[in-house]
Amino acid sequence: MTPARRRDTYQPKRDRHEVLVAVLAVAGIVLVTGILLWLFAPDEGSDSVPSTPTVTLPTATSLPTETPLPTDSTLPTDTTVPTTPATEAPAP
Repeated sequence: MTPARRRDTYQPKRDRHEVLVAVLAVAGIVLVTGILLWLFAPDEGSDSVPSTPTVTLPTATSLPTETPLPTDSTLPTDTTVPTTPATEAPAP
């Protein structure tokens, strides 16, 4: 036989203030989402398909010409590479 249930007063699982805050937060999110969708929606008179932009390719006459690099007289002009490996300093 099951024991008899006690008749205590009903205690809600959540506080009414918590439920009210949660409901207002959800309502605010839905409201802000609706406003943003309305603001960013395309115009009613425009096509639903976006237009394709015109792409122009550069032609041979519109390409920039190469300019020579400036010469610096302080740079070394010898470009020979040594053929023997560099010697290492002796260990102390």
